Amino acid sequence: MCDSAVLINEKNIVGDIKKQISDLSSKIGNEVKKAITGKTKEKSTLTVKGKKYDKELMDLVFEITKNKTEINLNDSKKIFSKVKDYNDYTVIEKQTVAHIRKKYKFTSEANKWLRNEIRKEAKTRIKDKRVKDPTNEDFKDETPLKMAFTNIKDAYTWENINNLSEKPKSNAQWAGILLSIVFVLGLLSGVMYGLKWNNQEDQWDNNGLSSVHGSVIDENGNAIEGVAVYGGNKQTTTNNQGQYYLYDLQGEEISILFSVEGYKDVSVWMDIRSGSANILEIEIEKGDGNIKLDFRKEIAEPWPPNYALAPIFMISAIITLMGSAAALLQENFKIAITGCLFGIISYGFLIGSILSVVALALLLLDYQKFNNT
Repeated sequence: MCDSAVLINEKNIVGDIKKQISDLSSKIGNEVKKAITGKTKEKSTLTVKGKKYDKELMDLVFEITKNKTEINLNDSKKIFSKVKDYNDYTVIEKQTVAHIRKKYKFTSEANKWLRNEIRKEAKTRIKDKRVKDPTNEDFKDETPLKMAFTNIKDAYTWENINNLSEKPKSNAQWAGILLSIVFVLGLLSGVMYGLKWNNQEDQWDNNGLSSVHGSVIDENGNAIEGVAVYGGNKQTTTNNQGQYYLYDLQGEEISILFSVEGYKDVSVWMDIRSGSANILEIEIEKGDGNIKLDFRKEIAEPWPPNYALAPIFMISAIITLMGSAAALLQENFKIAITGCLFGIISYGFLIGSILSVVALALLLLDYQKFNNT
């Protein structure tokens, strides 16, 4: 009994010590965070459909939109001022700004200004946090890939599309529209090639039937009629134009014999490609004897292989869409240019490649209009 009581007492003491250490660590952490970030941010929240939003920001927007339906540039500046009033840009504030931009109508100028300022402010906070606390996983620089997907999300909203349709467009925005078309054409190219080669035998598998045809000439280039041609288990003779045709051949390679009286026999080894016609032109010499030729391994396979074109076209089309979004928003010149280059690769039945070149020229004309070059 005594041993048991002592054991229980020891457990209680250890538990109390752990709790005190945990509480102390928490207090120290809070003080350190306060010292790092400056003013702490404790704002009241407003819950809408289960999501929390910053009440002060929402109240401000309610006040702004009380007597009007559209938020202008001055209103955007008020909203941004409210976001900046503390030394942090919280997740709730981020959700609130996204909610406001989605649910309320902004002028094109106001929407673009607010988006750019929020991004600048967020980057400033991120950089400042990293300098002070490089181990903080919540604050990382926005990667080009993340920026590209963010651009797509912002560019292809109904609001932005409506604004583009209503107002004059810059050269860069025209480039973005062209790249959008290239994206669609590139995807269609990929799908078409995918359907073409799906569930088909590889053209180099040699399981199908092949044919070999060509012509036989003498040393002076004259066609020779009546040359016996033997290949596999097939036999034929050349016509009055020196032409021959062997069909229904099997295998990866074949030996073909050309023989006619008064000329040397010619024996040729060659690779044959299944499902296709293979061409073999032969020149024979007068006299006796036998000439042996070996043309195996001289058929060049296409590069890139046809079955690889579908994913190449489709991936290029997706990167083109990223460039299109950057061009429409005039946000990142490098991403826009990259989209043009991949648009050329995406092919798009050749039309896409041509449109990508045009888009590239338009972007170069509007280089100075991009916020991030």
